[in-house]
Amino acid sequence: MESETKLRCPRCGGGDTRHSVRGGPLDAIMRLFGRRPFRCRGCRFRFYRREEKPVEEAVHETDIEY
Repeated sequence: MESETKLRCPRCGGGDTRHSVRGGPLDAIMRLFGRRPFRCRGCRFRFYRREEKPVEEAVHETDIEY
């Protein structure tokens, strides 16, 4: 994903970050606040960022076929 490559590690500043595997009670709590775990491949630091959700196209009445 392009958004992943733009994310920088808060510890080392490296740009090689990926989503981390979810698990454990802290991840469940953080998910309630819209946070998702990431891990830096350079220094192995694990951190949380707000989850990016795709913007859905609005459906207009004129777009609906009857």
